[in-house]
Amino acid sequence: LDEAGLDGARTIARIQEQDVKDKLLKNTEAAVARGVFGAPTIFVGKEMYFGKDRLREVEEEIEAAKKAA
Repeated sequence: LDEAGLDGARTIARIQEQDVKDKLLKNTEAAVARGVFGAPTIFVGKEMYFGKDRLREVEEEIEAAKKAA
């Protein structure tokens, strides 16, 4: 982490704190409820895309949503 320019000690300390653990659990439960089954999973609106090979489709969907707004 430090080599990537991040505060490694602070990150390790934070992941031990209960509020961070609680947020991870909440986010995991929400992802499962939406049908997430792996990573990377990306939602654009209600549409779910799975896998890095879908990034072009994600980009296209985002651009379409911008034009529709």
